[in-house]
Amino acid sequence: MSGSTIGQVLGIGVMVVAVAAVVVTSGLHAPAAGTAAATRAAPYLQDIETGADHVGADELARELLAARGDVVVVDVRPAEEFAAWHLPGARNLTVPEVVGAAGQQLLAGKPRLLVLCSNGPAHPAQAWVELRRQGHTNVRVLDGGLDAFKAKVLTPASLQPGADEGQIRAAAMGFALRRAFFLAAAKPNPLAAWATDPAELTAPTVVSTKWLQQRLGKVAIVDAREKAAEYADLHLPGAVHLPVASLRSKAGDRDLHLLSPRELAAKFGAVGISRTTPVVIYAEDKMQDATMAALAFVQAGHSALAILEGGLLRWATEKRSLVADVPAPAAVVYEPGRDAAVSLDTDQVAAQWRAGTAILDVRPAEGFTGAKSTEARPGHIPGARNRVFTKDLQRGDDGHWFRPRAELEAEYGALGLRADQPVVVSCRTGHTASESYFVLRYLLGYRQAQFYNGSWTEWAARTDLPAATGDGSKDERK
Repeated sequence: MSGSTIGQVLGIGVMVVAVAAVVVTSGLHAPAAGTAAATRAAPYLQDIETGADHVGADELARELLAARGDVVVVDVRPAEEFAAWHLPGARNLTVPEVVGAAGQQLLAGKPRLLVLCSNGPAHPAQAWVELRRQGHTNVRVLDGGLDAFKAKVLTPASLQPGADEGQIRAAAMGFALRRAFFLAAAKPNPLAAWATDPAELTAPTVVSTKWLQQRLGKVAIVDAREKAAEYADLHLPGAVHLPVASLRSKAGDRDLHLLSPRELAAKFGAVGISRTTPVVIYAEDKMQDATMAALAFVQAGHSALAILEGGLLRWATEKRSLVADVPAPAAVVYEPGRDAAVSLDTDQVAAQWRAGTAILDVRPAEGFTGAKSTEARPGHIPGARNRVFTKDLQRGDDGHWFRPRAELEAEYGALGLRADQPVVVSCRTGHTASESYFVLRYLLGYRQAQFYNGSWTEWAARTDLPAATGDGSKDERK
């Protein structure tokens, strides 16, 4: 046991022993004789020594985030303090109520743990002693109280003593999820309008958090976030980690093409996904990670797939289960579909361009104009229209959302794009283009939308193909 842990145990222990003495000497269920008092005190001392009298803030946070329903929190603060803020699902009882009929009713439900809390440990410790005397061994006191919980769980890493820049960046996503779960109120979001929530997944679409909650264990969930540490910290129950980089091949120092259908099939089968398995994908805070992963499934011939509306942050805001447990699904055989290639190659794009097909470049303006370049040449495909991919989304404290249909249709229409005509979607390496392509093809119904995975990286390297700089206001086709 570490020095800090010993100190915590001793701190709670001193409090509990002191309260036990008060209980004995005040006559509240007082033992009749000194020997009886010693016998009754023994369980307190054993629990204190083993740490069975308290639970730490981090441990309680993990239990509540998992939302398994077998942990009950009883908050003994005054009603006005409880109303101002409390842990999700907590009950508000006074100490006499906890040790009386109300507490017995809660314990009759046989929770795995009943955790007592206040701003500090004093009043919960009073209740713990009496409930322990009654024989309840599943009761704990929140170590340090809610003040300690806020300091350890709900204080950003940037304000934690001794945190360096790397630790702050690494902890940012986990903190955002914990903050959403413990502090945010889930309110209806008017942007939650794209979820189709079908009886069965048959084509790429968007589904709601409620739809997925009802199907946990019945669909495969893919966490497409880049960082393994973020996945290991918190993810949806049963989610497997398939970062986009693992689904793409390298071109020099960057990820570029999606792997072949057969290579992707091997990866999906290894995590228990077959071609008929319904799949729901999420990422936070890069929607392009989720859409690129979705296109990897399309590349393998998968059609039963969806993006989670609102993403991981909305899930947390709604107090739905978040866990650190890493699943180990049995491998299955994934048979890739035939002719499932999702992307045009550069020669095909050049042919489309010569035929007058619209090219949509979704890079930021500085890359499109050529003001900034990391490729063989600066600029863009002559005649391409520029609309940065970030305009597809609206981000908020409760997640990232596709913007309203009317707004998206108007903005794409203003570029001269039509749902009944072909358009090729491009960016630098295909990553962000996957987002705008998903919007056009699967949300707005642009059935002739096409995806250019190689994008400007490959076009710029082809010196036999023209390039243009500037904002594209003039037809620069040569």
